[in-house]
Amino acid sequence: MQFKPTTILGLFDSSQKHYIIPVYQRAYSWDADNWNTFLTDLKEQVNGDNNYFYGNLLFETIKKDITYEVIDGQQRLTTLSIFFRAIIDVLKLRKEKEKFEFEPEIKESIYLKNAGNVKLRVVEYDQACFESVIVEGKEKFSTATPSQVRILKAKNHFKKELNKLDTSVLLKILNKVEETEITSIELAGKKDSALMFELQNNRGKDLTNMEKIKSYFMYQMYVYSSEEETEGNVAYVSNIFKLIYLIINDLKTLNEDSVLIYHCNAYVKGFNYRTLDDIKEKLIASKNKVKWIKDFADELHTSFSNIKKMDNSNDKYLKDLRNLSIPVFVYPFVIKGYKFFGDDNKKLNTLYHILEIAVFRYKLINSRADLISRLNEILTAFNGDLETLRTHFKDKFNDAYYWGDDRMYEYLDGYMYKNSVLNYLLWKYENHIQNKGYDINNGNIEDEQIEHISPQTPTDGDPLASGYEVTSENIYDEDFLEQYLNCLGNLMLISGSHNKSIGNIAFSQKLKSYKDNPLLNQQAEIKNYTEEEKWTKTSIGDRHENILDNFAVMKWSFDNVAVN
Repeated sequence: MQFKPTTILGLFDSSQKHYIIPVYQRAYSWDADNWNTFLTDLKEQVNGDNNYFYGNLLFETIKKDITYEVIDGQQRLTTLSIFFRAIIDVLKLRKEKEKFEFEPEIKESIYLKNAGNVKLRVVEYDQACFESVIVEGKEKFSTATPSQVRILKAKNHFKKELNKLDTSVLLKILNKVEETEITSIELAGKKDSALMFELQNNRGKDLTNMEKIKSYFMYQMYVYSSEEETEGNVAYVSNIFKLIYLIINDLKTLNEDSVLIYHCNAYVKGFNYRTLDDIKEKLIASKNKVKWIKDFADELHTSFSNIKKMDNSNDKYLKDLRNLSIPVFVYPFVIKGYKFFGDDNKKLNTLYHILEIAVFRYKLINSRADLISRLNEILTAFNGDLETLRTHFKDKFNDAYYWGDDRMYEYLDGYMYKNSVLNYLLWKYENHIQNKGYDINNGNIEDEQIEHISPQTPTDGDPLASGYEVTSENIYDEDFLEQYLNCLGNLMLISGSHNKSIGNIAFSQKLKSYKDNPLLNQQAEIKNYTEEEKWTKTSIGDRHENILDNFAVMKWSFDNVAVN
């Protein structure tokens, strides 16, 4: 292990030296707050007399004085390269109009590329973007990952902020960066790298839990491996995390730490999992710690791989879960489901169906009661038996009352306007009444709104139009307001333009508009409930009963899940 005090200029100023960020490291993750902190520090240092210290950078020596892998400091190194591109570009343009000493080609050869030697290589899936936008200085690139977007944004952010400053200040900032002090720590191999796992980023983002557990495992491999197996075991962990980080960059819905939590919910401590200490407790209690780490890393890779599969799946009930917005308790069940079912889409879809019913009830009722603790027993007991899982959900939901059959009926039978699942429910009802069983699959209508067939309020204070059930004073009675106005029988999906066009017109005119614009069957079916072109309590009650008893209650019953 070698500690080398140097400067930013000394770190880069070699025709052959270059740095590689291995793919098991986190991709570029700094954002505007980090970039602004970086610039603020520089401007403060320019105005002061003290030397600027940029912290420690930790490298694994691949080829002495030529090739180094970045173990710690990848965010700062990447930011430096982006900053150099930005300030070189700004000064290059100004030099065309102003007279000052500055050689952009020399700076590019020091910090970005000398002949064919690219000075910094980021994670391989971002390298093409980095070379195009930063090394070659091109303005556009078709970004494909969040980290590529951040690289491009960082460059544009620095150029925008630097353009606000006088040229003399920019030259002072460039000189200050070049003189900035750092300590380069060079390690001989993976074994030594593991010993330094506690090093943290300086003035950057905190390490993610994924990075912490990766480093912790590498260190434990050093502690518990036999001498002849240490290097290979440490490399084993880094290679598994290399595969994981390749997957992370493709994930569409979850970040790396969320997947780690859901994996630990599934396999470590159920929903009682809280921190990395829970993982460490399991490791300490294990008899063969090297094997335990390898098994955990392998399982974690599998979970990430399966979450990626979930991202790309179009299973029917998974699409429904997405439309409901998937709550956190779903993912551990899915992770275990993939373990037991592999790519058996039929069984996975059955699992999603059970979970869709649970999520619908959870969101419909929105109780303050703690659902997740009640699900822990179900999660830990889940071993791939879908019949048992369905029974467990049914029993637990009814035992808890809050999300049981009676409670669901009570909510569906009551005030439903503005309930978070109302639109979803009405789309599912639309599927139910479509001709020949045609599934519109939660379609969409322009500026989707909820229509009150009996209007909520008169327009501009005018009396209610004709055709609605009102008192002799032309107002709704108390019973109507409490029991009918905002119930399912009086609510319907409609486009914003249609809703605006009908307002609170007479019901006969409204009914005609439904017939003339039958965008959805639930609009066309209103005629079946009218009484001499009037919309009454009986009309609303009959439609309400049909939606409630002949559709919703059966649709979201756990008994409705077909388990084969």
